[in-house]
Amino acid sequence: MALSPIMLTAWAVAEIPGLEIDGYRDTSNDDCDRALCRTHDDRVISITSPLTAEFAALQDSEHRVGQLLSAGVRDRLPFAVPHTLAAGTIGKRRVVVTEDARGTALTAIKDPRGALPSLATALASIHNLPTSIVTRNVIPQFNSLDCLRDAAGLIDRAHQTTKVPSALLDRWDAAVEDAGMWQFSPTITHGAMDFDAVLVDELGVSGIVNWSSARVGDPAEDLFKVMGRIAHTTADEFAAAYLEARPSHDPRLIHRARFLSEIDVARWLVFGVDSNDESIVAEGVGMLTAILAAVTDNPALDLGAPKKAPSTIVYPEDVPPLPVSAAPVHLEDVETEAMTAPMRPVAEASGDVEPEKPTTEPL
Repeated sequence: MALSPIMLTAWAVAEIPGLEIDGYRDTSNDDCDRALCRTHDDRVISITSPLTAEFAALQDSEHRVGQLLSAGVRDRLPFAVPHTLAAGTIGKRRVVVTEDARGTALTAIKDPRGALPSLATALASIHNLPTSIVTRNVIPQFNSLDCLRDAAGLIDRAHQTTKVPSALLDRWDAAVEDAGMWQFSPTITHGAMDFDAVLVDELGVSGIVNWSSARVGDPAEDLFKVMGRIAHTTADEFAAAYLEARPSHDPRLIHRARFLSEIDVARWLVFGVDSNDESIVAEGVGMLTAILAAVTDNPALDLGAPKKAPSTIVYPEDVPPLPVSAAPVHLEDVETEAMTAPMRPVAEASGDVEPEKPTTEPL
């Protein structure tokens, strides 16, 4: 049974005391029935009922984060975030009412550089939230060793493709082996800091949306999503603004963000190899070649790893060297059962999620 906008808005008005809707727009799609509404007090709400298991899972994740970012927590943030106003069912269909953040997506701004200082402050405010607000299983939690292992595993997989320049593999291996790089305290992170997730108005960042990937982890993962798509000089300015808003005991944060931005391209290459997509492989190789050209003999883009001692040993002429392998070695509640009302049958989710293509063209 399809749920029309009239049915959705009538349910919301009946469920939420004092809610008055002045108008609505049908924004349904193949994943959900949805009405986008403007309220009498000039708020924007969405009333949504999922049609697929994938969208229901996404809605669950967003709901858990919405519970995490309670009213008291939201008061610490200089921007709005979506949050759940009501949840229930119509028949056997679940329905969720969400108050949305308002603004224009940063991707729609012709020159988004003016919003970057505000975005730096916004990210700093997320990373400043105390991790003590996270109760078990609300969002995933990763420590620094987990992050190191993930990076090492990706580099090892990239090496197996034989398509990554050896100089980049050496650079990345040195970063993985650099203990100082990985001495950081995990923070709450957004986890999917694409410019589509950032809403702006004339004053700067007005809202941040798409919280389904939120986690406790490496703050550099949020930073690299921004720094990886802007010119190096602009990235330096962005990093300075972030560090001013969040003085950190993590001196290698920017190095790590730069490193994660680079290996994110390797992730795209590996995906292309695993899916036998030659166009993605060619894109990945091209982007890695551009990275190598940019970082070669460029101290400004150094990853800060200590210089390795020379590995060449000079033997006396009468003593032959020991044999060595020709192959280099590379490292490798509120717990929510969110709105578990039964839904109509849907097809099972299909396999792995495609990674987002890295952006290498500077603003």
